[in-house]
Amino acid sequence: MNKIFEILKQKKLQIFFLFYIFLVLPFLCILAQNLSIFETSFIIIINILLFLSVLLLSLFMSTKTEKIIYSIILVISILPGTIFLGYLLFAKVLLEQNSITSLFETNPEESKEFLVYYLNSWVVLGVSFYAILPAVMVGLMRSAKSLTIRKHKKLFIIALTTVLAIVFIPNISKSVYFLNFYRTYISYKIRVKKETWGIAERQKHPYEVSNMYADSIPQTIVVVIGESQSKKHMQLYGYERKTNPLLSAKNDSLHIYTDVVPPQVHTIPVMRSILTLGEHDCPEFFIEKPSLFELFNRAGYTTYLISNQSFGGPLGTSYDVLLNLAQHKYDLSSENKHDEVVLKTFTKALKKAPANNKLIVIHLIGNHMAYKFRYPPQFAKFDNTKDDFIKPNNFISNQVIPVIDEYDNSILYNDYVVNKILDTLIEKGGAKTSLVYFSDHAEELYNYRNFAGHAYEKISPYMCEIPFFVWISERFSNNRNDIVIEPSRPYSTADLVYSISNLAGIDYIDYDKKRSLFSPDFKPSERYVGSHLWEDLIAR
Repeated sequence: MNKIFEILKQKKLQIFFLFYIFLVLPFLCILAQNLSIFETSFIIIINILLFLSVLLLSLFMSTKTEKIIYSIILVISILPGTIFLGYLLFAKVLLEQNSITSLFETNPEESKEFLVYYLNSWVVLGVSFYAILPAVMVGLMRSAKSLTIRKHKKLFIIALTTVLAIVFIPNISKSVYFLNFYRTYISYKIRVKKETWGIAERQKHPYEVSNMYADSIPQTIVVVIGESQSKKHMQLYGYERKTNPLLSAKNDSLHIYTDVVPPQVHTIPVMRSILTLGEHDCPEFFIEKPSLFELFNRAGYTTYLISNQSFGGPLGTSYDVLLNLAQHKYDLSSENKHDEVVLKTFTKALKKAPANNKLIVIHLIGNHMAYKFRYPPQFAKFDNTKDDFIKPNNFISNQVIPVIDEYDNSILYNDYVVNKILDTLIEKGGAKTSLVYFSDHAEELYNYRNFAGHAYEKISPYMCEIPFFVWISERFSNNRNDIVIEPSRPYSTADLVYSISNLAGIDYIDYDKKRSLFSPDFKPSERYVGSHLWEDLIAR
């Protein structure tokens, strides 16, 4: 034992290095607002055991081996560490599985805008210091004596067994930030590969989809998906700033739903849900059952995807496999323009094959952070220095008021774009056309704390209260007296495929009329946002 203490005295820098790598972030988890005392304690205990076990194993290493091992630990831990630490410093939460997965699918442009909004000098300084210091420590390490395994076999076995248990037992390893990061990445890649193969395979098998209201007049269904839009900042929903002057002028022809929530508060899991028949308790349906574009393809529709959010390519998303099933795909994000870039392509899609039924899905960049990038200069209408609309309080400081102005300006521009899409449909006159608009999720904007954005780790009702409205042409409505419009119905966009199928009048073995928003047989069901029941969220 004396020999062990003697060696440890010579390894002060090594001890500090291991403490820094394994324990700094776990102890900082005390700051995380999304962890209970039990979860924080468990994380700290597991990482202390890992720290002690690796330290004991280092007693059996030569100086050269030790430097190699520590360099490897540094390389594999520094990227996850800086990500977790940065998020902890500016959002006060520890990243969870869905958010980690989203990191693997975030494109460089989106990442840049995210950093522009959130990073400040203190976060940059803290993260830089965190990344540089351990590299310096490895370089300064000096030689020390080592133990022999033969004389201290029990100690070696205990330490090695503890390390292996922490690394390979999933429920334990998820408490070690960099192990959790890479385990999540591997699981994500395996899942995407399995999904891609499974969805391609199911295209080879028959699946009957019938059109119950087919006639000589084609119909066009347009689904417009917004981004990060809160109904709390929309004039259509009573917001006192006139952020929807154009759509409000059409208020009499719009069916504005008042109680709609998304299945998650991040784009990727939302899109994976709304495009499929997947359920909260049955994620395997993502592979086993057909998705939106598949159903409409089989029903004889010509299907279009027009997106101002990137998809496909080396930085694709885990729902690209669903988007690629559209017969005509247009990724306009590479043009790096505002959302009106979709209008020209949309008009062309309407004119193509006019005798065909069409499903056109438009995915906007909408009100995605950073908000000031979401609209042209001429839409910078709202300025609190002039209208004094926003009043400072405990969580709205003079520094963040411009952010609210920018968000409202982005809502104003979204009003212009969506109204243009709707006008283009109205110009078709007596055609059978309909439009469904909703946002993937909402946005919290200093509503009750000093925070703007969306993060599942600190989920609130404000991130879930999304706009949802429907427009139906007169000819479409006259042809479908079975369509029920009740804007007060409680609804989750997790059931979107059923509702769009109902609107189109297509039927298939998995169709559930109780889950369609427009069905006379609609039955409200439990609504989940991630793993949270919506009723539990609003009760907080």
